[in-house]
Amino acid sequence: MGAQPLGQRVPLTPAETLLDPAVLRAIDEQPLTAESSAQTAGTDPAAGWILLTCREDECAAASRAARKLSSLVASKTIPPPTRSIRVASAIDESTVTGVKAAIHVAELADRPLQIIRGPWSTASIGDEVVEVLLRRAGYMPEVRPFEQLGQLRLDPYGIPTTTIVVNAWASRDHAAATAAAAAYFLATLPNDGAEALLSHLMVGAHARLAEDGRRAVAQMGPTQRASADVLILLGQAVDREQRRIRSIARFMPVPLDATLASRMADMEKGVASVWTSLGMTSSPFVPPAERIRGRGGDDRRVPRRVARATGTADSVVLKVANHADVAYEIVNFIDGTRTISDIRDAVMAEFGPIGLPVVVQYLEALAASGSVTLK
Repeated sequence: MGAQPLGQRVPLTPAETLLDPAVLRAIDEQPLTAESSAQTAGTDPAAGWILLTCREDECAAASRAARKLSSLVASKTIPPPTRSIRVASAIDESTVTGVKAAIHVAELADRPLQIIRGPWSTASIGDEVVEVLLRRAGYMPEVRPFEQLGQLRLDPYGIPTTTIVVNAWASRDHAAATAAAAAYFLATLPNDGAEALLSHLMVGAHARLAEDGRRAVAQMGPTQRASADVLILLGQAVDREQRRIRSIARFMPVPLDATLASRMADMEKGVASVWTSLGMTSSPFVPPAERIRGRGGDDRRVPRRVARATGTADSVVLKVANHADVAYEIVNFIDGTRTISDIRDAVMAEFGPIGLPVVVQYLEALAASGSVTLK
């Protein structure tokens, strides 16, 4: 059979650059059977897990996604993944051990089909994969920044989560197919779509940074002068996308291939070029960790978690919008190297103006509760 003339080929969709069209079609069309399992075993136990998460009483779509995959693998319609895939609605030590990423399916009757990106603290390729795959059937889902919608608290363990919001009556089937496809892609990395993923990441990074640029322009006001907070926002946004690129290594064999490492370094430099191309400053990009602050408003104490504690200081109510999400991110950004001022900058860039005293008060309350130490 000869090659099909180029002009007669059906154009690929972005989703088909990640997964073979036959795999996507099989996931869409796979009927469920009573024997379908909510877990698919991977071929390499050391490669870890991909989780499909849900609230205990909202697991229909997540379970459907997992059962589709187990049926397809059992029937040898698609190859078994390298990593195991399973559904989880609660956290314990076995839940978090070896998990590379999670896709949360939130079933909310009063909301349209949406993608909720993971918090900036755990920026990962999962956001990009889910967004590309969810758009393949012509849907244009609203993409929103992080908000708590019943996700398992995996981010404090460094486990990234991307959320698909599904209307149980209108979009459950498509959400289940997308969650299954995204989980399968992440569970098979490195795979034939890995090179396309790198390209998608660069395009997505520029799109997300454009969103941040619009926020920065709005903050600059009529005079269009970049304040310190505007530059913090842009610097943290660039750092977020660079960390997203580095998260690829989480799914790759160790040691990391030298060619891939070089490609990732070039991608990081490309993302940093946005810093000056937006025209808001002529000064060179300085990574947030190397930024030199003025004398005022700097708290150099470094918080550290105690035995991976993820507790909260319930006695302190942060007087900011989205106070629960902000409190969650303050803890997520504790990595033993960031200072209190570093953490303030990170959450301020993500959620909007937040004073240093607010973050200091919360972290001191966590220290008093024994969840963190401050040195």
